[in-house]
Amino acid sequence: MSNPRREFIKDLLTMSALSGLIGSTGATRAFGATLDRAIAEQAPSALDLGATDFWPNFIDAEGTPSTKTPRKRGSVAIAQMSTGNNTAPVFMHYGKDGFQNTALLDTQALVNKLVKEGDVTVSVNTSAVKIGAQDQKTFARLQNAQIRVDVRQATSILPSFVEAMAYTLVAGMHSSPKGAAVTNSKSKATAKASTKGSSTGSDSSVQSLTVTDDEAWQKMQNIPLPGGKGRWALNLEAQEKDSLLYQILESFLQVGGQFAPLIGLPGLAISGVRSFDLLYQHLHSQPVKVIETAPVLVFATEQALENAGGASASGIVLPSGTYILFPTGQLPSEDDLKSLTVTQGRLVPPKTAPEELDVAAAETLKDVTYVTFDVGITPATLIPGVIPKRAG
Repeated sequence: MSNPRREFIKDLLTMSALSGLIGSTGATRAFGATLDRAIAEQAPSALDLGATDFWPNFIDAEGTPSTKTPRKRGSVAIAQMSTGNNTAPVFMHYGKDGFQNTALLDTQALVNKLVKEGDVTVSVNTSAVKIGAQDQKTFARLQNAQIRVDVRQATSILPSFVEAMAYTLVAGMHSSPKGAAVTNSKSKATAKASTKGSSTGSDSSVQSLTVTDDEAWQKMQNIPLPGGKGRWALNLEAQEKDSLLYQILESFLQVGGQFAPLIGLPGLAISGVRSFDLLYQHLHSQPVKVIETAPVLVFATEQALENAGGASASGIVLPSGTYILFPTGQLPSEDDLKSLTVTQGRLVPPKTAPEELDVAAAETLKDVTYVTFDVGITPATLIPGVIPKRAG
């Protein structure tokens, strides 16, 4: 017997009725056709029980950032962690003071860079994804990977009338054994800039994910955070080849390229994302987690941090700048990090030539996976009459 709810969803997708949620019209049609076939083929035993526990409660859960810090190479000291999960991300900020863990809320240099108080808007642009050697073998074996980025408001702009909003992006990566082009089809300029003049070409373990030219995702560049507080999550994983999500990705990547936009939910009410996650859980089949976290509390203003308890709060400080998210179990040593710089989202030796960035990044920290973000924080007046103050 067919499931009426599944049939309804399939029909909506086939008619492109949800084209606002899906990266492209062609991918929407492919999604509808694939869903019908995959539902018939997928056995209940293939569904991942961990996903059925994680995703239905995801948007309401409170992630715990890792406070593990880099140690000197060879040190016998054991890093203190707020979580025993090696896939939990370490949120590192890179700037003139080097690499700093933003979960250490008493890091004064970072706190001084925050907006003082009031509301802000935040832009979160995924810059690059670099896959470590072991994870690359896993992705090549499973032939796919997915990245999901979530930013949500901690409170709504008008709590009495409107729900808090969430911004969700999902992209798919097709592992290429030949090291084919690594940027999505709408980022040809980025691809040309990163590979021009390179004698070896781009490395398939280093991939760009630029979403600023994708209409469905542009709203990620203007996310309002009332009171300067919100939540941020990153999930990076591979799927078993026979999963429903893998089959959907196969269709999307044929349309969109090597690293393609899959789903964009910009500015959706929390209740809407909660409903989406009920569907999302059923797309998973024995995922291999590389980075996994529920939304982590972020403080973009000094006042928001102070109201939450200052250094005793659980979360990360969020000044503008470059962020590198490492799996806790793969965090490089202090000696390794201090000898590196971040250029176009790649961790490379200083003075690396632009045309050699991908190759150099692949050879640097070879066993380490990371995702980099460019984050911008701008004071805003979300409610007229309240004037925010800038940092400094």
